[in-house]
Amino acid sequence: MAEQKLLKLTISRVNGPIFDGEVTAVSVPGSQGDMQILANHEPLISPLRKGTVTIHKADGSEESHLIEAGTLEISDNHATVLI
Repeated sequence: MAEQKLLKLTISRVNGPIFDGEVTAVSVPGSQGDMQILANHEPLISPLRKGTVTIHKADGSEESHLIEAGTLEISDNHATVLI
């Protein structure tokens, strides 16, 4: 079985972090449509609209967070969601 590629993910609000860890993917509500971010994604900065951020964990479980708006930044295999 091939080793899963992981992405470092940080989700934060002004008052502190919501999630910080390695994931297989994260799905976000981009301003132009939903996006799924995987390991080694190209650098990107995108506004986020109201919707659900879904974290796809390495153990196969998922965790979801409703957001009103935010910003996604990806660089060096690290995705940061600021809400």
